[in-house]
Amino acid sequence: MATVNSFEIVQEIMDKEGYYPGDDIPVVRIVEYSNQFNGDRAWGLIYRGEDLDRYHTSPACINPHTIWEKPLEHSEKV
Repeated sequence: MATVNSFEIVQEIMDKEGYYPGDDIPVVRIVEYSNQFNGDRAWGLIYRGEDLDRYHTSPACINPHTIWEKPLEHSEKV
């Protein structure tokens, strides 16, 4: 799982329509949740081709909710 603890990184990915500098594959969904270890807020990054529901079904993620999704372009697959 690609998890970040910095909302600034999350904001940069959203501002750049799913891309973070140096990444070739776009993030297609960002899930915010509280982690099971200390309850801190974290953001799960789901890249194209990965399971879109993995943060929603993981017992390590408390109260997960999707905060951003990359709009699909014509005939594009997630």
